[in-house]
Amino acid sequence: MGDIYQDIWSADQAENGIEPILASEEGNKETGYVKVDADDSGNADPDLRILPMAVIPPHKERSYELCRRLFNNYALPEAARETDTPQERAERHEFVEAIVASAPMKVAREYVELRTSTTMSDERWHNTLMDHWFRRFEQSSDPHLSGFEHVVVGEQEGSKVQGYHFWYKYYLDDGFASQVDDGLSVVPGLSDDRIVYVGSKAHPKQPAFPESVTIQFRWNAPDYDAGESRPLHKKIGGFFVGCSVEGLMALGTVRAHLGANAPKTAVIEGARYQMKLFRSANNMHIRTFYPVFQGPADPVGGGEDVTGGTTVTTRPVDNGGAGDVRIVAAFANPQGHDPGREMVTIINTGPVPVDLGDWRVIDKNGNFDAIEGISLAPGHTHMAVLSGRGAQLSNKGGTIALASGDGTAVHQVSYTKAQVRAQNRTLIFG
Repeated sequence: MGDIYQDIWSADQAENGIEPILASEEGNKETGYVKVDADDSGNADPDLRILPMAVIPPHKERSYELCRRLFNNYALPEAARETDTPQERAERHEFVEAIVASAPMKVAREYVELRTSTTMSDERWHNTLMDHWFRRFEQSSDPHLSGFEHVVVGEQEGSKVQGYHFWYKYYLDDGFASQVDDGLSVVPGLSDDRIVYVGSKAHPKQPAFPESVTIQFRWNAPDYDAGESRPLHKKIGGFFVGCSVEGLMALGTVRAHLGANAPKTAVIEGARYQMKLFRSANNMHIRTFYPVFQGPADPVGGGEDVTGGTTVTTRPVDNGGAGDVRIVAAFANPQGHDPGREMVTIINTGPVPVDLGDWRVIDKNGNFDAIEGISLAPGHTHMAVLSGRGAQLSNKGGTIALASGDGTAVHQVSYTKAQVRAQNRTLIFG
């Protein structure tokens, strides 16, 4: 098993998650997508919609619908006592039953079982989710707190927004908020647009990764019990974009499980995150959970890339100057169909010719294309066109390795999903 958080993310994207893409990109309606307006202008346009469009295909809607029904089941103030109606209990039960065996939850459960050397029954796993997310606990003077309310729905503390780390809730509140209310006019005069964007709080490199945002905003929040709304402010708020609610909860469950002792950092789609978590005083419940973007990740060595996303690892060998041959560029995302059009450029930086007979270009999965009949003169380059039947340059990021005829690794580079987002651009490796 690789990075557990990436494993959960991938499982979710294959089921009910939808792909986060930049606002300038075209999405796939069959699998769904959410556009992210990566605001790096420094302007504070109150009308800016950070998530201007989301397309959720019909076969994924059920998960979002069941979650949406829970949004208006909670009291807005943290200090308020919660009261459950039979309908609200039924909605919560239906929601949990729908997600407990979902793809991301299955990955999370298997990880917890592996890390704790136990086999979890269905009942025990169900109770784990209930304890982490829905069981109420008291903290300070607040009597009825829960992880789901805080992380997914959002709460009020004085004039501040607390929690509120689910992209879909933000998307609805920013123009479609009557769906949050189940279509009921419980707060007179409250509009569908309840979000005022204040500004970006993103890491300088975060706009290239639409899987998360970090922003400042105001929320005109409905208090359903009082029948009124309150203007609240979120000084800095971060959340993943594109994951389903069960994907988000699977990430949080793994991070919060004491026995699993999961890593505090994650690499998801080429970016590194600190997975911030706070538990209740008795450690049984999630108080809050959210990501903090830390920068592009090095998919080979694990360190942050300080050269724009590319990490170069040289493995010099004594093979007639072979150690002087390097990968300097790649054409990884041509417009249209990729097979037969992807290219890798190599250069001989040394003082003597190098025979590239039977050398290989190898992708992240170990597939390769052979280079045949080439003698590379000093200072010259060779553009290896990939056949499409061997090595393939993934548009989700990966590695490209160069190996000599005897299988010795000569040079390797890596690139991120963000770097190949735009078509027909050549990656340059330093």
